[in-house]
Amino acid sequence: MNRFHSHLLAAVVLTASGFAHAEPPETKNSAVQAPKGVMTKAPKVLQYVEPKLPEGKVVAQPVAIVLQLSVDAQGHVLGADVVESADPTLNEAAQAAALQMLFEPAEIDGVPAAVKLKYRYDIQPTSQAPTTAWFGGKVTDLKTKQPLAGVTVELEDGQTATTGPDGHFQIEAVPPGKHTVSLSGPTFTPISTEEILDAGRRYDASYEVDVVPVGVATGPRADFEVVIYATKLGSKISSTEVTAEQGQRVAGTGGDVAKVVENLPGVARSTVGSGQIVVWGASPEDTHVYVDGVHIPVLYHEGGFRSVVHSDLVRSVELQPGGYGASYGRGIGGLVSVELRPLDEPGYHGSLQLDAIDAAASVRGSINEHWHFGVAARRSHLDWVLRQVSSDDVGQFVPIPRYWDGQGRVVWTPNTHDSLEIGTLLSSDKIDHNLAAADPADVKTESKVTRFARGYLHYRHKVGTNNTSIVPFFGVDHTRIENRFGAIPAGLAVDSKVYGLRASHTSNVESWIALGTGLDTEVTVSELSRKGSVTTPPREGDLRVFGQLPADQVNADNWTTTIANAAPYVESDIAPFGDKLHVIPGLRIEPGLVRASAIAPPEGDLPPVGTVREDTGIDPRLAIRWNVTDFLTLKAATGVYHQPPLAEDLSAVFGNPTLGPARARHYLAGGVIRLSKPLSLEVTSFYSRSSALTYRSPLSTPVRAEALLEGGHGRAYGTQFLLRHDLIDRFFGWLSFSVIRSERSNPTGGYRLFDFDQTFVFTAVGSYDLGAGFDIGSRFRYSSGYPRTPVIGATYDARIDGYVPRFGEQNSIRIPPFYSLDVRGAKRFKFGQSMELELYLDVQNVTNRGNPEEIAYNVDYTKRSYITGLPILPVVGGKLSW
Repeated sequence: MNRFHSHLLAAVVLTASGFAHAEPPETKNSAVQAPKGVMTKAPKVLQYVEPKLPEGKVVAQPVAIVLQLSVDAQGHVLGADVVESADPTLNEAAQAAALQMLFEPAEIDGVPAAVKLKYRYDIQPTSQAPTTAWFGGKVTDLKTKQPLAGVTVELEDGQTATTGPDGHFQIEAVPPGKHTVSLSGPTFTPISTEEILDAGRRYDASYEVDVVPVGVATGPRADFEVVIYATKLGSKISSTEVTAEQGQRVAGTGGDVAKVVENLPGVARSTVGSGQIVVWGASPEDTHVYVDGVHIPVLYHEGGFRSVVHSDLVRSVELQPGGYGASYGRGIGGLVSVELRPLDEPGYHGSLQLDAIDAAASVRGSINEHWHFGVAARRSHLDWVLRQVSSDDVGQFVPIPRYWDGQGRVVWTPNTHDSLEIGTLLSSDKIDHNLAAADPADVKTESKVTRFARGYLHYRHKVGTNNTSIVPFFGVDHTRIENRFGAIPAGLAVDSKVYGLRASHTSNVESWIALGTGLDTEVTVSELSRKGSVTTPPREGDLRVFGQLPADQVNADNWTTTIANAAPYVESDIAPFGDKLHVIPGLRIEPGLVRASAIAPPEGDLPPVGTVREDTGIDPRLAIRWNVTDFLTLKAATGVYHQPPLAEDLSAVFGNPTLGPARARHYLAGGVIRLSKPLSLEVTSFYSRSSALTYRSPLSTPVRAEALLEGGHGRAYGTQFLLRHDLIDRFFGWLSFSVIRSERSNPTGGYRLFDFDQTFVFTAVGSYDLGAGFDIGSRFRYSSGYPRTPVIGATYDARIDGYVPRFGEQNSIRIPPFYSLDVRGAKRFKFGQSMELELYLDVQNVTNRGNPEEIAYNVDYTKRSYITGLPILPVVGGKLSW
């Protein structure tokens, strides 16, 4: 992290004849004339250089060194004289660094000119890592572009600053995390916005304010409007965001930022060995994941031990379980957004990490002031570690994956308004699962390989209130599953090419209206091959138990699909009473095309006849946020959502090539109560209803090309609570409690419990910085077990030489509840100016409880037992950062 804060204190312009010093006129050199023009452009740092401390030098207290720099008309520093210094032993280091800096030249009457300016280095103590952020910036008039003095900038924790004559303000010690920033003047109504600050970083905000004197404004507009360069529409009504700095310290995640999603409200606990995300009672495939606007198929590697994006490249992770705005679609469940960290740090930074689960490395750097890069990679070795420390085959029922991932980013910023990023995201997983048995007919084997790759461009253009983002991307997905139950084989192979484009533009149309428009396009072309039992793999809603023999009806099919969608959208944020009330309507028009290569199973040598289905979804969205008082905010949202069918369901043999999109409507309402500066309570109730869901035909011999049908229904409802303590006084944490019920039905029967229903989910997370480089944390989780269908008897089938179970009422029993306590402790050591070593112990399931994960029966289904998850798992590791 950057331990050096720097401040441009003053600038005095030059004429063509030489420097104009800051001393009174009578002390100036007679060879220097007084300035003849007006400064039209102040100097700006283009290339920042940190002072290199003398070897062995330890800074115990903050040190300020003020330099007077002589900067020529080309922006080069010709001289650096010490004006003030709290530690003379650091003067030479500060002067040497300043002489290497480069400025955007000042201008007088529009012409580049030399200047002398005062510049201050604030050198922070070397004995501890930075725990606060520096927050400052400038407030200017939107129309005249002139600086505004006397504007009060206040954070929600009470810290304030007032802009000076040059419009600048600064708050030097701000706790990291999300902050509410309020701006007010003596004759203006306060306006608020939000900023996310990371520890040890400097943030220079730029606010353009449209000033309207009191008594002059007409119509329903605010007295003035604050415009941040990153203009955002307030369409996130139900949203939980966690910064990388906090996410890395959550116990049980192994320092993986994205793993924090499983601890957020509304998220069911997935079974051990599964990387699925179940949100608000929706199917795992109904929740979509985006990384800076790029759609990826999964967030976690197989097994759920790690996410697919290295934490060093992540700024924050956000979950929207439902009711999100019109800019996203093609899903009837939740939305997970991973925001990558800006690559704007000077110098080179990186890390090496090794623990019991995997090894990882990352490097970030600045080639020059215009070019920046970041690369990261990771590879697992947990399977090897478990073989060394355990005599039992823990992978018998909980398969241990082998995975790797990699990310690469290069960013070009030609000026302050534009940036272009080219990047790639790679991920690969493999699982081999073998269950031995004395009888060869009972041997079970499964091999699963999943891979994906994404390449993308991301262009950003920001000028005042106008923000434009264009993200074209291309990717390939590969899935291959091979399994065998005795003599009955099954296999599925899916190879897809994905083409996508997300383009958006946001701006403030009026002082009280923000408008966003965009286009969200995605095309997936897939080649698929399937063979084996018609009931393998099983689907949600199938009557089955773990280890049950699959149907001996086998078949095979090869087919291709194209699923395309191009959705224009528009949304706005209407705030006629300042920040008091926000009404956020949106509309997404989602025309889609689904093509399958065969409308019916093949017959003899006849060529297949394909089918094309076109549907257009009209998806209105509406959200309302009402800031009743400074301590109470109420919110509500509703929306219509569509989701195309899965490519593997469009087989004329195993599925139905004429399937259409599923539909859902979300309703939610709630509020946030700010109990104190760091403590808030958020309560959200929701109801969602879905239709046109795909389900398996109940007929023993389905109609031709109708093994799957559309027409299923779903409903989910509940309430979630989040009591959150922001990072203040070295502590952060939250309590999350969700009460949810999720049900499904089809035309042949009434509503039943959804296979992924979890009635109660409780999570408690806390982390405390003890000082001196030590921090501790813990996590406690409790959740109801998933519902299952009881076996009430069995019949011997001589045809397959095995027992066939007879089932009771569907999903009328549950797996016993899950609960687990995880503990994390870490110690950080500082080496030199910027190197840090963190040693950590992350113990998962410290009580060593054998949590039931699945119900299993003996061969003739007369005895029932439970398959338990992993025992205590101590993850010892270290991370070296610089």
